Amino acid sequence: MAEIQDKEKNYYTAAMPPVRDTRLQIADTFHGCSCEMSDCLRSGCSLKKNRTFWQTNACQMSLTLMMCSTVQNSVIVMHGPIGCGTQLHGLSANAAKGKATRGTPDQKPPVWLTTNLGETDVINGGEKKLQETIEYADRTYRPEIIFVIATCAPNIIGDDVEKIVNITNDTCAAQVTALHCPGFRSRVVSSAYDSFYHSLIRHIGFKPIPYKDYVPNNPADPSAELGDAIFDYKVKHTVNLFNATSIGPQDEAEIVRLLNALGLNVRIYAEYSSADDFRMLPFAALNVSLCNMHDDYMLKFLEQEYHMPYIIEGMPIGPDQTRKWLVAIGKFFGLEKEAELLADYEEKKLTEAIEPLIPSFKGKRVLLGGGAVRVAAEAIALNRIGLDIVSIRGYNIDSNANPVFDDLGDELPDVPLTVSNQAYEFVNQLLQNKPDLVITHNGSLGIPARLGFPAIQLFDVGASYFGYTGFYSLAKRIRFALENNNYAENIAKHARLPYRKEWYEKDPFTYQKD
Repeated sequence: MAEIQDKEKNYYTAAMPPVRDTRLQIADTFHGCSCEMSDCLRSGCSLKKNRTFWQTNACQMSLTLMMCSTVQNSVIVMHGPIGCGTQLHGLSANAAKGKATRGTPDQKPPVWLTTNLGETDVINGGEKKLQETIEYADRTYRPEIIFVIATCAPNIIGDDVEKIVNITNDTCAAQVTALHCPGFRSRVVSSAYDSFYHSLIRHIGFKPIPYKDYVPNNPADPSAELGDAIFDYKVKHTVNLFNATSIGPQDEAEIVRLLNALGLNVRIYAEYSSADDFRMLPFAALNVSLCNMHDDYMLKFLEQEYHMPYIIEGMPIGPDQTRKWLVAIGKFFGLEKEAELLADYEEKKLTEAIEPLIPSFKGKRVLLGGGAVRVAAEAIALNRIGLDIVSIRGYNIDSNANPVFDDLGDELPDVPLTVSNQAYEFVNQLLQNKPDLVITHNGSLGIPARLGFPAIQLFDVGASYFGYTGFYSLAKRIRFALENNNYAENIAKHARLPYRKEWYEKDPFTYQKD
């Protein structure tokens, strides 16, 4: 155990974070049944599975940009060719909308610049350009934080990005940090989360500033002792909740509502936070993740550095998983009984609200696809209200998700499970299974529609999805989609997918191999 902790401590002092391919057991290629997934991860057999053909794969830089673009009063410097920044056109609008719906002081779209590396820079190096761009960003926009995105090109040619970050941290008013996310380093897109958190750990201060963030104890002031006692009480009843871009403000509000009902204060990190928020991060009794595969890198650092305990207890999707998540937090604070009573009350209200919808679910076949933790938790919840889960498709999985897949293996052991983000496999699976409804990640809804299958988003950051309110909202969306499938039928009459007929006659997993 001590050897493992020392290894993890070395991760945080290194210039670049490790990728999940080396830090965890991972899977991006798998087909079998749900009861086999956890064993495959634990035994390491998942690492041996691959494909002879890949249609596409995700770049971890996209998720890293998604996270840092939400941070308030920040500027992004893309160190690479100008094309690497094109994703920010779409992300900027989403980040600004997320800030506005949360009521943050900074509601402007993120500012981003590029070093615009060309052929000459690739030969001679781009460090000088990078330093000039950082210093220009600092004096022009006066941000609190500058995120330097080290893309593929500077990592291939060997630019010392950390050296430039250290130099500019001395010459700039802003805190400067680097996010190392070359897409070629990892097959697992969730390595992006670790890159973002590593950048905070390396260069962003978590230490509060006296008289700005708190008033130091003054022995000459008779009320100082009482003030410290109030502050300590708040800290001992405060939860740091770690969110994700795919978790919207309504979901945050639902979780805050439940934790407030237990008498707990909640602060939400790290997206949509500011430098002021980051300094207060150590002042909480407990860190809580909302996703098994999102935050362990940061939470383990906070445990080692600040002795802060953490809970990673799956996603609060559906009544059973929400109860489990809520009770785990309540137990930490000695409020287990109160958490159980709260879950009883909320489940009673949910059962009464959802009961009229259940008859429309009977016998309906559902195929689920998207983020692995979401689809596993949602499959369990939907099965409990009468829907028939015919297949589950997770994009990628790592060993952090083992507890969720243990639950799935117990609940739905024989349901076919695929780990894949390949569109050609998805198309074939749809035609093999012929579901009544497809619930899939945003961005892939067009595939089932062109085949005539009604589909809804797995989650919607503009709608409620977590907790008891979220599950009721999801159930209503499912009923609506089952009763209104004209859109998919009409699309299928006029659109086709670019695959030959022969592909649909093959096994969907023809190109998977050990």
